[in-house]
Amino acid sequence: MKARTTAIALAGALALSACSGTTSAETAAVVDGRVITEEQVREATAQINEAFNPQQPLTAPQILTLLIRAPYVNEAAAAAGQAQSESAARALPQLAALPEGPADSTVEILQAEASLQGVDDAGRRALTQKFAELDMEINPRYGRFDPSQASIVATSPNWLVPAAPAAAPSPAQ
Repeated sequence: MKARTTAIALAGALALSACSGTTSAETAAVVDGRVITEEQVREATAQINEAFNPQQPLTAPQILTLLIRAPYVNEAAAAAGQAQSESAARALPQLAALPEGPADSTVEILQAEASLQGVDDAGRRALTQKFAELDMEINPRYGRFDPSQASIVATSPNWLVPAAPAAAPSPAQ
C-alpha cells in the first residue's frame, strides 16, 4: 500500500511539473536551449534597481526580456565592431556600491545595453527578425514574448473571465 501511495504522489508531482511548460519551477525561460533561471532574473532585477535607482524600477518581466535579448545584441554589436566588453560593464561606477559585486546576469544586461548603442538601424531590424525566430518557452508568470515588440508582454490567464458589463437599470413603470 505504501508503494502505491508513493507512486501516486510521484505521478501527481510529475503531472504538475509538466503543466509549467518549462523544465522546472526555477526556470524563467528557455531560449533556443539556453536556460534563464528565476535566480538570474531576481539577482539582475535587484542589482540593477539598487545600482541605478531608476525613477520607475525595472520589473522582473522587463529584466527577463533583457536577458533573452542580451546574447543576440552582444553578438550583433560584435559583428558590427561595436561590442562593449564585459570588463567595461563590470567597471561601471554604479556597480561599485553592490556589496556582493554584480552577478553575471547583471553584467550581461549592462554589456548588451551599452553594445546596443553601436548597432545601426539595419542591425536592429536584423535583431528584431532574429527575436521572432527564437524557440522560446516563457514561464507563464512573466507573460509571453511578443516578437513585434521584442519583449515580454502580460497575458491574462485563461481562468480569468472578463465581467459582463452591468445591465442598465430599466426605467420605472
